Amino acid sequence: YWCHFRGLDWLQGARLFRRFLLDGDTASNFASWQWVEGTFAAKPYFMNKDNIKNFSGGQWCDGCQATCPFDRDYPDLQNLLFGGAMAPLANKPRQGYATTDVTPVPLVPKDPPCVPRSSDIIWVHDAALSWASPAIVSNPTAPVIFVFNEPAMRAEPPAWHRVAFILDGIDDLIANMPNPTGGVLVGDLAESLERMALAAGAETIHLEQSFEPEVAEAAEQLRRRFRVVEHPAPELARYDDEPKRFSRYWDKAAAQVTGKPAKRGGKWHR
Repeated sequence: YWCHFRGLDWLQGARLFRRFLLDGDTASNFASWQWVEGTFAAKPYFMNKDNIKNFSGGQWCDGCQATCPFDRDYPDLQNLLFGGAMAPLANKPRQGYATTDVTPVPLVPKDPPCVPRSSDIIWVHDAALSWASPAIVSNPTAPVIFVFNEPAMRAEPPAWHRVAFILDGIDDLIANMPNPTGGVLVGDLAESLERMALAAGAETIHLEQSFEPEVAEAAEQLRRRFRVVEHPAPELARYDDEPKRFSRYWDKAAAQVTGKPAKRGGKWHR
């Protein structure tokens, strides 16, 4: 609806969704929006009311009294949205791009917490909030540090429920990690971690590998002064082919993740 009915920029939609996702990463969020827009495929993704009902079990459609823009067959929708063509990028985008709210959010103090002297510290980011993280398991006595990325939060303020989800994860982490020593900082990732490492007398910073650009960039900055060890993230499923379509990927990965073969509904998305 955002991309095709309203003609809005997929990137703005992805940034808006990023504010509300609990644990979604930038790569998968952006890839999903580009899939809908059709930026790297032969055709865009769109759906009609029957498809929505099929995959929602009717919970969004049964009893709905609104005039539904999706209540058409696929040929009609294709003609309405793309003039009968399947190449929406050949058309000029409609006017009126969405913007995200950049209202400053209240943040906690930036003063580094007091931690015991240690040659190693562990940087736990929001993509690896687990006491089973290989960075923690490999260094059970090292202080653990989490940093809220203030510049990113100022630029794209997250919804409160996303912040609450992260805070719950931090509480759970502290309650279960082998050495409940560390703290939470707010600020620039690299600068905050550098201050924390210097305060602890640390020479090495450990973290779980992440493909989030902000994490990778901060790790690269920290390498100028510290030894940075990136521990490989646990493998969810082994998949050697390029995952061009999620349905094809899930056909092979489902059994490894759930122990059961992938189930397909009566209909698949277009």
